[in-house]
Amino acid sequence: MSPLSPSQALQHLLDGNDRFLSGDLRVQQVTASDLAKHSEHQQPFAIVLTCSDSRVPVERVFDVGLGQIFVVRVAGNIVSPEVLGSIEFGVNVLRAPLVLVMGHSDCGAIRGALNRQHAEMDSE
Repeated sequence: MSPLSPSQALQHLLDGNDRFLSGDLRVQQVTASDLAKHSEHQQPFAIVLTCSDSRVPVERVFDVGLGQIFVVRVAGNIVSPEVLGSIEFGVNVLRAPLVLVMGHSDCGAIRGALNRQHAEMDSE
């Protein structure tokens, strides 16, 4: 994929999400040739920080193929030094022009953190 500007990369994700929502997906499956093509290098056009939730398949949600998005997953989308290091790798080494933080509804990690915070406040 040719280098994109951040706004072009965002538009590419939005267009893919529109296709996902309409059920008009272009990327159907990963083939052996896809695996071989990307085994030596990757050139993602975006980095997506998202939750570890298995119900949110990033590549499907944005209708992209293998090697197009550098996905960083952690419960609750929090940024720790390790997560930040992964994002920095995507920006500085892989040269991805866009970093997107993607949340989802009913996140158990966020709910758990809020419930714990409320419990601690109630016990004071």
